[in-house]
Amino acid sequence: MNTLSSFKKFFLVSLLVIAVALTGTGIWYQHQYKTIPTDAKYPPLQGIPVLMYHKVNPDPRTGGLGLRVPPDKFEWQMKYLHKNGYESVSLTDVMDHFQRGKHLPDKPIVITFDDGYKDNHDFAYPIMKEYGYTGTIFVVSKAIGNTNFFDVEKKLQPENKIMDWNEIRELDEAGFVIGAHTVDHPHLAEVAPEVARYQIEESKRTLEHGLKKPVEVLAYPYGSYNDTVAQITKKAGYRAAVTTELGLAKQTSDPFKIHRIRVTGHYSNERFIEELHKY
Repeated sequence: MNTLSSFKKFFLVSLLVIAVALTGTGIWYQHQYKTIPTDAKYPPLQGIPVLMYHKVNPDPRTGGLGLRVPPDKFEWQMKYLHKNGYESVSLTDVMDHFQRGKHLPDKPIVITFDDGYKDNHDFAYPIMKEYGYTGTIFVVSKAIGNTNFFDVEKKLQPENKIMDWNEIRELDEAGFVIGAHTVDHPHLAEVAPEVARYQIEESKRTLEHGLKKPVEVLAYPYGSYNDTVAQITKKAGYRAAVTTELGLAKQTSDPFKIHRIRVTGHYSNERFIEELHKY
């Protein structure tokens, strides 16, 4: 009898501990969300922010924090944007707004990723989906289903997997925009115009063939471009191209020289907010 009574006590205490733990976890998550600051103190942005990411990955072996944002930081950033009323739009939405007067949400934001890393699918996508966000992923066409050979060969980054066609199509079907990032990621301003033209046109053809839809946006690898490259991009049939120059997309912006806001894994939460509002 005593043994049974002891067991019952142990069982009840165990249930109580579990309940307290679960309640505490819920309170912690609510606290984390409630402590996300409001951006009400900032004046309205005089343009549309285009965020620039590369990798969203927890593994330091995939590279340093210059290009890699850990998923917990990325989730905080998405949560901040969501709580403060930002809604994701595409670059073509932005062009339609600037050129044709298309209505956009009160607080539009474009979320972009360069290179097409597999972790964009594995880590960034589930987090963005939770908050109702979509983004634009600029893919190096020759690297699809392969690795980031373009940086590995130059000893700029460790080897990372790039998305395959199934993953790219899954994101496309989920509302993400797939953009071009050339064939093999050269410095476009440093190659001959005919080479730049091939890189810009062939990557577009490859992606359009694989997706069975138009590809209308491009990101210049390494941010390397000049007026000739911008003109080639326009003639190739793109509607817009993004740079690595810092700032907001504005009505007066050249559609083929769109500025972005860089996000790195080094940024604290406070720094992320500052970068979003500083331009």
